[in-house]
Amino acid sequence: MTRRAILIAVVVLSVALAAAAFVLCRSQSARYHEEPVRLKIGFSPDWEYGSRKRLAHKLTNQAPVELEKVVRYFNEEFRPDLVVGGGDYVESSGVKPETAKRQLREVNDIFKRLEAPRVYALGNHDMRSLSKEEVMEILEINSPHSVTDLGGFRVVVFDTNFNKADDSPRSRQQYAEGYVSARELRWLEAAITTDQPTLVFSHHSPITAYNVDGVLVRNITNEEAVRAVFERHRNVVAVISGHTPRPQHAVVNGVHYLIGDTLVNEMGFGAFATIQAEWYPSRAKVGIVFEHYGLRRETYAAERYLEKGCWQQTLATARRLFGVAQ
Repeated sequence: MTRRAILIAVVVLSVALAAAAFVLCRSQSARYHEEPVRLKIGFSPDWEYGSRKRLAHKLTNQAPVELEKVVRYFNEEFRPDLVVGGGDYVESSGVKPETAKRQLREVNDIFKRLEAPRVYALGNHDMRSLSKEEVMEILEINSPHSVTDLGGFRVVVFDTNFNKADDSPRSRQQYAEGYVSARELRWLEAAITTDQPTLVFSHHSPITAYNVDGVLVRNITNEEAVRAVFERHRNVVAVISGHTPRPQHAVVNGVHYLIGDTLVNEMGFGAFATIQAEWYPSRAKVGIVFEHYGLRRETYAAERYLEKGCWQQTLATARRLFGVAQ
């Protein structure tokens, strides 16, 4: 057999193997009809509790009554596996520390009536009058970030409240924009390094989003560095946040970002969200539905494949067969 004939035979065999890999991948995907692994999460950000009847667009003194409604809905209707508090539990602008402590205890006592387990993100308003340690003590948590493995999923909460100058934790400061320290970014990278489909929560969103006036604003000073962490991990299905008072959904470099409204925002009064996730392990496919309640009703859907699809797998196979670097 000539050298040219051998080369042609190798090419034909390689193409045939790549095509067979594609057909096998498609046929396997088509015949899987397994029941998905399901997870239900309640999300309740930005209670913004305060003594004033009105503060700008916020009706702060109505937070306890509205939070009771949210807790009742989760307990009696939705029945989640986990509930995430999204930060900014008290408004606290210009409030004495003892008043802020009392208000935080009052609303957290309502939140503790949940029958489902709770985890907490911390918000900028929480640290306007109090230290981070004081807030955590009242919320009865020992860390501003957490990892929860539940039903095959991983739920990660990370902290966005640090000083840009020296990466120190923020305490008793009037600020709005978040910042994530280098140490917190390293912790976050380790937390999401898993084969499990992962949902990530924070107070500030890592995307530029519309504020209450419809103006695009940056929510985290180093948002590009935060997004880069997520973009390195295909298992991150969605990043869910509060802070910005209007529901929103965006996809940036394949990662879904979802934002929930403020509980006492007059334009979206009574806001909270439910998240229903379904994971099909045999297809490495995860889908979620983010249902936003309150005066602004929105439904957002997100889908992510934890592994490469058939065309991508076939292309990778062909490259290996032909010795092409990826």
